[in-house]
Amino acid sequence: MTEDLLHKVNQIRVWKPETVIEIENPDGFRLIGKGKQGAVFQIDERRCVKIYYHSKSCQRELHTLKLGAKAGICPEIYYWDTQFIVMEYLTAPTLFDYIQQNGMTRELSERLVTLLDTFEQVGFNRFDHSARHIFIMPGDSMKVIDVVHMIKPTPVYLAKKLIGDMGMYGHDFVNFVRELSPKWYGHWSNHWEFEEVMSQLR
Repeated sequence: MTEDLLHKVNQIRVWKPETVIEIENPDGFRLIGKGKQGAVFQIDERRCVKIYYHSKSCQRELHTLKLGAKAGICPEIYYWDTQFIVMEYLTAPTLFDYIQQNGMTRELSERLVTLLDTFEQVGFNRFDHSARHIFIMPGDSMKVIDVVHMIKPTPVYLAKKLIGDMGMYGHDFVNFVRELSPKWYGHWSNHWEFEEVMSQLR
């Protein structure tokens, strides 16, 4: 990063006085999104910066991003400090948007099974992720963002968010996974909340 760009990033303030994230962005970087941990800004054509209101969240996500980046499932990391991480800005469609346009296929389900297997291989143990935070990259790969809570004290096997975000296509996805991966289908179907998750798909 150039000194000028680093100076501009350091001028952004993100804080959380109560339950809502507050932002001061004097250089007018485009706000991509904000959530419980902080806010994300696009700083140029290929990079964005996630600024955290709490340094612990920053360090936790940095750790998981590094694990995922080694396996090619998280954005490339360019720079970090105690309160922010500069990373690759993803322009590919999200899984959520992709499904709305193309529906669910066996091939896409197979790619998602591979992604879950990769979660396990890199040390993630929360095997659930929002379809809005999964990007369909060129070729066969996928990348995920917002990974601060991907390592939990107790494994999370039921993919409630992932399946739920698919709406009516969630049924197709689960049926494909039943054929493709008895392991993941078994984790889901044996969970006490599975039937409720499936009943809520619209």
